[in-house]
Amino acid sequence: MSITEGGTGGEGGKATKKGLSFSMTAFFLVAQMAGAGFLSLPKALANTGWIGAVMMVVFCFGVGFSGTRLGECWVMLEERWPKDYAQGCRQPYMELADRSLGKHGRRLALASVMITLFGGSTVFLILAATFMNNLVNDLSTCEWVLIVAAVLLPFTWLGTPKDFWQASVLAVVTTALACVVIFVELLVEADKYPNPIYQNPTFYSFCLGFGAILFAFGGASVFPTIQNDMADRTQFDRSVVVAFLVLLTLYMPVTVGGYAVQGIDVESIILFSVDTSKGIIKAAIVMEVINLLGTYIISFNPVSQTMESLLHIENKFGWKRIALRSSIVGVEVLIGLAIPSFDKILNLIGGSTVTICSFVLPPLMYMRLVDMKMQPGWPVREIPLWMRALLWIIMTVGIVGGLTSTVTAFMDILSPDSFGDSCFVDFHPSS
Repeated sequence: MSITEGGTGGEGGKATKKGLSFSMTAFFLVAQMAGAGFLSLPKALANTGWIGAVMMVVFCFGVGFSGTRLGECWVMLEERWPKDYAQGCRQPYMELADRSLGKHGRRLALASVMITLFGGSTVFLILAATFMNNLVNDLSTCEWVLIVAAVLLPFTWLGTPKDFWQASVLAVVTTALACVVIFVELLVEADKYPNPIYQNPTFYSFCLGFGAILFAFGGASVFPTIQNDMADRTQFDRSVVVAFLVLLTLYMPVTVGGYAVQGIDVESIILFSVDTSKGIIKAAIVMEVINLLGTYIISFNPVSQTMESLLHIENKFGWKRIALRSSIVGVEVLIGLAIPSFDKILNLIGGSTVTICSFVLPPLMYMRLVDMKMQPGWPVREIPLWMRALLWIIMTVGIVGGLTSTVTAFMDILSPDSFGDSCFVDFHPSS
């Protein structure tokens, strides 16, 4: 499928322009969110108990609805300031925050987006290295972090998602196949767990699971970047709806199946909860590595584009782009070597900046933009009472849950046990 298919460039039969189609945009959205999230969801369910399954549905709906409002925010920017935004921009999320919340909102959005995407791509890097260590354990996970980063480095020098749309298709296909393989294998191996244990969650474990679930649906920080590459940006809300329906279809069987079969014994990475010596599972691990590599490229790009904009580096291929993006990869490698436990970073990012980008800022920006004093030429927009109430509920859940999850995730990272796996620590177990 060509990235120039579909799209009319807007309403009213305007001339078609190049860009992502509605379906390709949905692919990018699924690829962005399904890279690592579903792998930790069965463990998140073990941490939260069966209520976590309900939370997944609620969060899917809440973040999906916020995502559609985020897309409408960009449509409003193009309606009101067409000269500034009709051709897109390099920091779309920050522009939304600036227009709706002012300079302080822009700073909050910038920090949240950068930490979310930087942390997310670091998680993908660590996970890919962990899987490669399982496949080829002659090398340690620390060594695989270096190798995977070296393989990915040239791809980070590409321009925008339109330059590597094939990565999104590959990521979605491999994720779907991996989910099917894992679910079937869980059923096959169910006899190994005749009496799975389901225990009530503690406050501590519940908060960790809460953060992991948030991370699984936390792609809103990159939504405006992907929307800016669409041929018809007014169709973005349709792409969001399709993407979240696909996500829920992929997530639920593996999550519920993993916890139902193995209970609290389920591993933090669901692929390691089944027999990894089987060829079909090794194939699933390979597929997931491919998925993570593609997702890494998609997540990394907005970070690099934002840094280039801040440093006034031209939006074209050159030595400055190579130097900057290589430096960012280098920092991620250092973090991956220092904290090679992906779930600790995942829980922290999920409870903090993912929550801000997905639960808090989209509803707030949408309401502020709609409520702005009308100017001549602005289309009339109103928010129904039910929608305004729903947006406030989404924000409240995000703020309360995010704060508790962030504190818990920090405590988990700073616990003494967290430093034993560091590649920089000469760790000797006691005899």
